[in-house]
Amino acid sequence: MKIFIEDINIFYLTLYGGIVIGFLLDFYRALRNNFKILKYVTFIFDIIFWLIITLTIFITINALEKFDLRYYHFVALFLGFILYYNTISKYILMFFNKIISFFTRLFKKAIHYIVDLLNNLYYIFIYSIHLIFDIICYIPSIFSAKNRKRKNKKGVKI
Repeated sequence: MKIFIEDINIFYLTLYGGIVIGFLLDFYRALRNNFKILKYVTFIFDIIFWLIITLTIFITINALEKFDLRYYHFVALFLGFILYYNTISKYILMFFNKIISFFTRLFKKAIHYIVDLLNNLYYIFIYSIHLIFDIICYIPSIFSAKNRKRKNKKGVKI
């Protein structure tokens, strides 16, 4: 009886692994909905996603059974995924979409403010250099022009 109860516990834990796979799928779907990617790059991200899912399955099975693979592991993973997908998947997907869109808007606003700040600092820097250049170059030339006007053609001051 003890072995049967352990198998049931492992079945439930593997069921949770299927729920985690559904959770990861919703996160991936939300990323794909919010970030329009080229088809070639999507293929690469699909491969990365399935590698992560495979890693999740292997970690789940290794943590539970030390790679003693049984048929009910696949049944439990499938049932966990179907259970998750048919119950709370749409709510989790909406939540992920809202979170990702919030952070993308926040990131865009932060970049916009940083660009505006750098633009203003650029003009402050350029106008400061322009003022220093005017002080160094033009003001002495103004005084020397006044001195030249006071002299007549023969060089005598009036």
